[in-house]
Amino acid sequence: MADGASFNQRKPKVAIVGAGLSGLCMAIKLKEAGIENIHIYEKANQVGGTWRDNTYPGVACDVPSHLYSFSFAPKPDWSMVFSPGGEIQSYIETVVEKFSLSPHIRFSSELTRAEWRENQWHLEFASGLTTKADFLVNGMGGLHVPSYPDIPGQEAFKGTSFHTAKWNHDHDLRGKRVAVIGTAASAIQLIPEIVDKVAHLDVYQRTPNWIVSRPFMAYPERWKKRFTRFPWLEKLHRLQIYLTFEMRFPLFRRSPFWSRRATKMFFDHLESQVSDPSLREKLTPDYPIGCKRILASDSYFPALQRKHVDLITDGIQRVTPNGILAQDGVERPVDTIIYATGFKPWDQVEGLTIKGRDGLDIQDYLADGIRAHRTVTMPGFPNLFMLLGPNSGLGHNSVIVMIEAQVAYIVQAIQETLKAGAISIEPKSAAADAFDMQLQDDLTGTVWAGHCKSWYQGDDGRIYTLWPWSTVRYRREMKKLKRSEYDFAS
Repeated sequence: MADGASFNQRKPKVAIVGAGLSGLCMAIKLKEAGIENIHIYEKANQVGGTWRDNTYPGVACDVPSHLYSFSFAPKPDWSMVFSPGGEIQSYIETVVEKFSLSPHIRFSSELTRAEWRENQWHLEFASGLTTKADFLVNGMGGLHVPSYPDIPGQEAFKGTSFHTAKWNHDHDLRGKRVAVIGTAASAIQLIPEIVDKVAHLDVYQRTPNWIVSRPFMAYPERWKKRFTRFPWLEKLHRLQIYLTFEMRFPLFRRSPFWSRRATKMFFDHLESQVSDPSLREKLTPDYPIGCKRILASDSYFPALQRKHVDLITDGIQRVTPNGILAQDGVERPVDTIIYATGFKPWDQVEGLTIKGRDGLDIQDYLADGIRAHRTVTMPGFPNLFMLLGPNSGLGHNSVIVMIEAQVAYIVQAIQETLKAGAISIEPKSAAADAFDMQLQDDLTGTVWAGHCKSWYQGDDGRIYTLWPWSTVRYRREMKKLKRSEYDFAS
């Protein structure tokens, strides 16, 4: 099956891959700019992306709700300061309805191949659909392919096992012996939620995390009413949250003051909740704070101290048919294994073939380092843009800020192409190389460039996930597209 398209200066076709927050934001802003020939291709049968896929008990955002929502589509009645995943998913569905995006979305459409030829993108989907587009926006996001640890014997396990991102809602944990592998973001949300249901819980920790306090505060009804009646109050509240989070950025530039302050917050929290010195030692990181993602929870440490919970830090030899054999030589029987091991860090081209100009394969381009000019474009790939691409992640603030800045930049790029009477826009190699060189140089001054191993880095030590400066600087640099950095082809 195919649907055709031909380049039209007045009505170019834009294909957006992914109906998560970034893809939807792209569609909204294109419509506002008068570009209506928009097609959103979503591999699933529902919008939402991360918040559609992650439905494990306790799933929530670690960015305050009023900042983890579009600036142009506020929600005055968020229930919690840090909202649960289900409420965020409902918000996304409301955005789709509010901005009339449903007619633009094609579900069950997983892109498998994109090739630039004859001045258009030729797209192929797993469903058999083929189509063409003048501009292609990859909005699949960077965290959507679950990561599984390389542990021998997993396939021989006789019990039930699953990843937090693929939660098995048909499996009842009550009365079961359960093992959770991993102690990062999803694990610290999940464990307090299941601890009272299971008969026994083994928690396998490879590396302790910096965890600070985070009370689950509910918004009082009077606040919701005020935010609804006076929209400027909600905007002011959002700005307050934004500035508070932005102030944390010097910590990641190795500020001694902020490092001492954050470290003290961790130890104050740990000591107030954990009295056993040996357990405290197991839960204390040996790397600088901020080198890995800083987590927040008021319920995780208490859950670990329940009598039927064991924290195991010796590492795993292998999974056996009936349990897990740790490096201490003890085989612990379990009925259920839950992998709380996160996602592959940059997987926007996972299982996807992308061929640019003259047949350039994106995997070959990225073999010299995962990178993108201004975090959104690549030389050799005309009219291709990425949202939340290389080096646009954050350690201190909301990615919604980055998404909105990127979307505005891409809209400019498309408009400049049309204004120039051109059929394509592509970054110059010299400009892209200069940007990447400066970016990597700036990253050497961050805490992420330390000796701790994290998903922020590739195997070669290159940091390709995070922006090295403040969001204020990012927004300023992305405010206006510099035509001198691009080639326009007619």
